[in-house]
Amino acid sequence: MANIYLIRHGQASFGANNYDNLSSLGHSQARHLGEYFNQRLIQPKHVICGNMTRHQQTRDACLSTLSPLLLNESLQISTLWNEFDHENVIAVYRPDLANPEAMKHYLQQQTSPTRAFIELFSQAIEQWQQQSNYANDNDNDNYNYNYNYNESWQHFTQRVSQGLQQLIEQTNDNDTVFVFTSGGVISAAIMQILSVPEGQFFNINKQLVNCGVSQLQLKRQRLSLITLNEHSFFDGEQRHLCSLI
Repeated sequence: MANIYLIRHGQASFGANNYDNLSSLGHSQARHLGEYFNQRLIQPKHVICGNMTRHQQTRDACLSTLSPLLLNESLQISTLWNEFDHENVIAVYRPDLANPEAMKHYLQQQTSPTRAFIELFSQAIEQWQQQSNYANDNDNDNYNYNYNYNESWQHFTQRVSQGLQQLIEQTNDNDTVFVFTSGGVISAAIMQILSVPEGQFFNINKQLVNCGVSQLQLKRQRLSLITLNEHSFFDGEQRHLCSLI
């Protein structure tokens, strides 16, 4: 039986011109996660990582605290584990907020910026899902697709499915695998493993904390969910490290 740990990246640079970069808090979260794995004597045999900067920074900070250090040949980059382009999904829904400065100004005007962003993001994702499904239900030759998404919802979920299938094919019995990725990818993976309706995607996604861990077990070519969004290592004196966005 193999154990696979899906790890959400540390806090990125929300509100900055370049989101794809860990904040100082994100680096601290990742290092503390590595210390947690050390305490539990969890040592990966293989590490898979999306090719986004925040994924690789989280991986590097986490693995830097492992003992012994992991060999470079154990590291793998796979774009199958990249997050969907959340900025594009929001920009298609609200073109007036496509610019980071415009988004920052909009949120500053809200009574609760975090709540306002979550509501906006939820609506943008709902449109993304609906338009992708609508396009699939129509003849592509006759359907005028007016939504300029970089990646459709259908393609995103298929990509996550391919990532899970590769895990099944490449993971051996008794392996321990770390996968550094993003909340949307983890949410889609959980949906597929548990056969959860796609309408629940955002309800899962919005609960996933930075550097939270979801553990899968692989047995007889079948993935099972063992823990979802584990982050008890951010309790007590480490509570200040817990963040959602």
